[in-house]
Amino acid sequence: MADRNFDRGLDMFNPNLFRDKKIWIIWAWGIGSNSAYVLSKMWLRVKVCDFDEVDTVNTSSQFYSLMQLWKQKTVALQENIHMMADEWIEVINDKYKPEYFEDCDILILALDSLEVRKQVIETCKDTQFILDTRMVKKIAQINLLYGIQRKTWIEKEWREDADANNAGIRCTEKAVAFNALGMAALVGSIVADYLNGKDLKYQYTLDLESYNLFVFNS
Repeated sequence: MADRNFDRGLDMFNPNLFRDKKIWIIWAWGIGSNSAYVLSKMWLRVKVCDFDEVDTVNTSSQFYSLMQLWKQKTVALQENIHMMADEWIEVINDKYKPEYFEDCDILILALDSLEVRKQVIETCKDTQFILDTRMVKKIAQINLLYGIQRKTWIEKEWREDADANNAGIRCTEKAVAFNALGMAALVGSIVADYLNGKDLKYQYTLDLESYNLFVFNS
């Protein structure tokens, strides 16, 4: 495929350098569907795994329309991204299975299930870069898991997440368009920085109430 000609932005991110990188997203909800759109607009290769159908409650924060009700999310997302970003994303209409993601470079966890999140982190390869995304109301948070951070997450974060889950807190609670898109923008920015070889921190927290971005080393 020939290189695309971009009028501007190549000093920040040149997609022609990274077309061989495979970025896969687990679940096509508010974070996953909008991140798939943003990354496709960046002309990166995206693959999405989901097993759900579009429901009426999804259309306020996810990348679907009311005309797509009861379609498989993977099919609807593939159609929308082709129309809006001129890209055909790969999709898997199924629940997570480790063998689906063996050859990916960047893995984005865009899910509520703590059990699946833990399974992914325990079974992924050391060479795979993981973005562990969380969203509660006006707080968007991404943990970057690589090296020793994975062991730390399993030992510490898993217990905290389990406590939150038992308390009824869900990462997509009360999501609307602006916080889902804010998270997708943060995902796109971090992916671009990673591919450009920039030094990254451990955690990025975007507070859409105060409009502050907090960055943590550990």
